[in-house]
Amino acid sequence: MGTLRGLAMGLLAAGTLVSAAPAQSWRLRFDASGQRVAFRGLRADSVLESSVLPGPTGGPVSPDGFAVRCFNEAYCHFYRPGDIRRGMPATLSTDLSMWGLGVTGLRVRVHARLNTDLSGDRVWPGVTPALQVAEAFAEYRRGNMTVQGGRLLDQGRLGNSGLGAIDGGRLAVQLDRVPLDLAVYGGWGLARGTILPVTSPAVNPLMDWAPAVRQLVAGATVGARFSRLDAQLEYRREVDPSTDYFVAERAGLSAQYRPLRRVSLTGGADYDMAQGQLGTAEVTLAYNAPRLWATVGARHYRPYFDLWTVWGAFSPVPYRGVNGSLAVGVLPTVQLRARGEWFRYDASNAITPTVDVEDAGWRAAFEATVTPRPQWTVTGSAHAEQLPGASSRGVDARVSWQPREAVTLSLAGGSLERPLELRFQDAGLTWFGATANYRATDRFSIGATADRYWESRDRPDAGAFDWNQWRFGLRASLTLKSDADRWVLPPARPLGRTR
Repeated sequence: MGTLRGLAMGLLAAGTLVSAAPAQSWRLRFDASGQRVAFRGLRADSVLESSVLPGPTGGPVSPDGFAVRCFNEAYCHFYRPGDIRRGMPATLSTDLSMWGLGVTGLRVRVHARLNTDLSGDRVWPGVTPALQVAEAFAEYRRGNMTVQGGRLLDQGRLGNSGLGAIDGGRLAVQLDRVPLDLAVYGGWGLARGTILPVTSPAVNPLMDWAPAVRQLVAGATVGARFSRLDAQLEYRREVDPSTDYFVAERAGLSAQYRPLRRVSLTGGADYDMAQGQLGTAEVTLAYNAPRLWATVGARHYRPYFDLWTVWGAFSPVPYRGVNGSLAVGVLPTVQLRARGEWFRYDASNAITPTVDVEDAGWRAAFEATVTPRPQWTVTGSAHAEQLPGASSRGVDARVSWQPREAVTLSLAGGSLERPLELRFQDAGLTWFGATANYRATDRFSIGATADRYWESRDRPDAGAFDWNQWRFGLRASLTLKSDADRWVLPPARPLGRTR
């Protein structure tokens, strides 16, 4: 709590100091949330191999009925239910923007969050490290040139394969005579999909193979913008400085073509130069009208791993699929939505003489929203997946009522069935919850939630124990800003030129 309070006071003080000077503007937002949650703990146990018994399915079980694993080591191992673990994970996130700092074109942005477990036991995972910085940079714009330095997010195609953040700098230039946008960047990389360095023990369980130091990242982008076509070419290289070996080297292409007013064609692909193979590629045709939105597309997906990881040695298999979506406004008060995908994996070349392995799957979802009155909104959905190794079926529903403009009350519930093909159990989940939100002003809002979960595990052994639980949550949002923020906006990046 002391760390949370310290960050809040520090950012508030920064905003106060900035607001004291004329022509300077700032905007600071706090978002705080916390939950009271519980989960069933597990306790490792073992029994003598000579004491195990045949179970209902023929496999070995302990004398009190738990399925065990035996490896001819005199003992068989298993897990039995432990104590119920209760935690109170809490997060405080801050978003601070400052501009008008005495230098035309200068802007500062800080987006960070603090995580903690307010319970005495501190059992909840995912709250370390306590401080996580998503963005923190200074930006200077002059004419067609933009310079950034600090923690930056990469919004390109190669960055979206993970989070794509770096600690470094970026230089971007818009050319005047040709419709091109050029950018180069470099710095120290973060672990893929996180805002933490790859050396942090919180992001990777395979620390024996993780790099000892952070990777060096360098890349460049070239973008072109025309009246009907936008395209961008990217290149990114990552190097382990302790060995001077490549960690990753990839190139990517993204494009959007608008042949008609309501029709667009988007697509892209990336190529793993270090592995010498095509990565993920996709193409989507979209139609957008006031009451009709539809897409149809195709996708080739290949999981990507850095060269230092052990997972790439398992020869991940790509899949190819087709997908589509449809949204229709049947009436002004009724909206229907549907989406689906069918895919098939490439041949794995694995020999499985006693097992028939599925190599294709599908997923689909349907959703309807009805607003019988302006104060009422009813949404229901159904979804299903049939995947190699597992499947799921579920339904969800939500009813929201807004008796006043500042108050929103909601009831929601759902059910999910998860039969697991490669395990000897089926799992089911039913839940029900209530939510209340109150927006006191345009700068302050609070909310509360209460959810009940009933989880069942259809197992033939004693491991089908209780996993039910309650969850309670609170959240609040507060925005502080200078008076100048009401009318004066920061310098905007010029719109892309057209030819």
